[in-house]
Amino acid sequence: MMFTPTRIKVAIVLLLIAATATWSKLRLLEPEDQEPQRWRVDEYPGFQKNRSWN
Repeated sequence: MMFTPTRIKVAIVLLLIAATATWSKLRLLEPEDQEPQRWRVDEYPGFQKNRSWN
């Protein structure tokens, strides 16, 4: 594969797009997004509508 100026320009543009996408994803990440998403058993929506034991 030869490194022509056109291929180098295309590679630089692709790298800039990838770097921008990665940076924006990391910048928009909030601490709440990393917390475990767990339901308490009595708060689980599937158990709310058919609770015959209550």
